[in-house]
Amino acid sequence: MSYIFATTENKIRWYKFISTSATKAGEYTLLDELIISEVLSFGDKAAAKNAAQLLGLKTWRYVRI
Repeated sequence: MSYIFATTENKIRWYKFISTSATKAGEYTLLDELIISEVLSFGDKAAAKNAAQLLGLKTWRYVRI
């Protein structure tokens, strides 16, 4: 089981972070379709929350997969 980030809108979209060696806050695109291989996943909510804050997200939804 792992957690991924999604938007909090009525139409859920998925955060795809630009992966570089030094990912910065706000460097992401939104996917209309969940492609597991393209999104970050985390082992628990605490790790996901920490990453979301470091990446500059203000709001998000956890999705457990």
